[in-house]
Amino acid sequence: MTTVNVTPFEIQFRTRDGLLLRADVYLPPGGQGAFPTLLAASPYQKSLRRLPPMGVFPFIEYGPIQLYLDHGYAYVILDLPGSGVSEGIWDPWSRAEGEATHDAIEHIATQPWSSGRIGMIGQSYYAMSQWNAARTRPPHLTTIVPYDGSCDPYRDFLYHGGVPIQGFLGSWLIGSVLLQHTAEGHDVRGGARHEVLPDVLSHTLDDGWHRRRAAFWELGNIDIPVFSIGVWGKASLHLRGNVNGFNGVRGPRRLLITEPDTFHKAQHYFAEEALHREELLPWYDHHLKGVDNGVMDQAAVRYFVNGRGRYASADAWPPADAAPRAFYLSGARSGMVNSLNDGSLTDAAPAEATATTAWTYPDEQWVAGVTTFVNGVPDHVARVNTFTTAPFEKENEFTGQGALVLHASSDQTDFDVFVKLSLLPAPGRPGPARKMSQGWLRASHRREDPALTQELRPFHTHDRVEPVAPGQVVELRIELMPMGFVVQPGERLRLEITNNDSTMIDQPMTHWYGQKVGTDTYHHDRLHPSRLLLPQRAASSP
Repeated sequence: MTTVNVTPFEIQFRTRDGLLLRADVYLPPGGQGAFPTLLAASPYQKSLRRLPPMGVFPFIEYGPIQLYLDHGYAYVILDLPGSGVSEGIWDPWSRAEGEATHDAIEHIATQPWSSGRIGMIGQSYYAMSQWNAARTRPPHLTTIVPYDGSCDPYRDFLYHGGVPIQGFLGSWLIGSVLLQHTAEGHDVRGGARHEVLPDVLSHTLDDGWHRRRAAFWELGNIDIPVFSIGVWGKASLHLRGNVNGFNGVRGPRRLLITEPDTFHKAQHYFAEEALHREELLPWYDHHLKGVDNGVMDQAAVRYFVNGRGRYASADAWPPADAAPRAFYLSGARSGMVNSLNDGSLTDAAPAEATATTAWTYPDEQWVAGVTTFVNGVPDHVARVNTFTTAPFEKENEFTGQGALVLHASSDQTDFDVFVKLSLLPAPGRPGPARKMSQGWLRASHRREDPALTQELRPFHTHDRVEPVAPGQVVELRIELMPMGFVVQPGERLRLEITNNDSTMIDQPMTHWYGQKVGTDTYHHDRLHPSRLLLPQRAASSP
């Protein structure tokens, strides 16, 4: 629902730094009383709220405003500093931006139309603003519900595994922010908005510039109720942040991972009333109105199980009964995939003294990234390396975090590894391969933080570059994005390894290819047991 049947009025106030910020206020029909208040904060210009939530306007991520007005909530849309009609420098996701939002919350709480109980709302940047403001501990911020929002920009979507993002960064920054400001009559240089891209590209390591923009490092400050809602279809952008946010906060918390499997479906899902009536509205009613509706009696974690078509629950993420299962890379041909090598994944560790898979790049048959065309039909795996399991004999659920332990060498001093895990249908069952998870790592960024690393979740420091000597075999532990899926009897898992994206199926989260020319070798023998580690769950609850 996009129609809002009330006319907003604008408020303005100054932050602790003296900046004049502006916001639009929507009050329930009649407009009398002190209402619990929801705040949506972004650089996407409150003047653009008139646009419908569609794929061509991916920044319209407020949810059904009228639903909340009809249920007695005030709804406030804030132009963050340096955006829209607010003063200041646009400093995305920075702690300073969080402090400005903090000041907005405290100003709103003093208004006669607000009850002083403030919640935050919204998707993507609006969700990131929630993590960001909450870490500053505004006294009147009562709860947050970040839907589809990361909390560590460097790792989540600016430099996957140390590899710079190109596709999303351009479409988001230029399309959703800069050109939209120009269209609204603003100088693109206002608020130093034009400086953000050079800043991102100038800070290739996780330095102080990125740390100031990562609420992840201060999640322990957040002790208010948090309902973190992630989306499977946004695993390459935000889901990691929703999971980390849930695990990092100290107050009452819940995690929901929802069904939509694409960017477009995730936006549409948040725009419709059903999700809000079933999940968000009851949460706000309980925490902002004091309604005893049982929301805190629900399981700590609920997630849609891909391949089973229903939701399951757990007490934690990852579920406590999820244990590592190893699938070893093997050079034996699977006979199932037309790829560079058609390797296998096996339950048994390799016994060979020497076994390798080598390939040279760039591939002259790549057409759209790694995608080539066979008889005029796009083929996304013909020119990448694959390792495929035998058919599963019984149902298996894999839910939680995963990793690829890859022993690799190169004739270069650095190299990239892009990994994708797909589920293949059983023979006789039509349908394409379905992506279940993926990950990325630049070899020179292989150093891990021992305090944060777990067996199924490597955490890389990204604070230095450590070149690889040509021919040197290094062990890379590549983080796979959160997953939750079932393999049915007859189905197979396929691991894809390359160093480039498909510009047909990986958009918008595609990476800069750079100047990569060379030959990489993956080792999978007795001394180098390269293996895929997946979180196998013993049983899932209804």
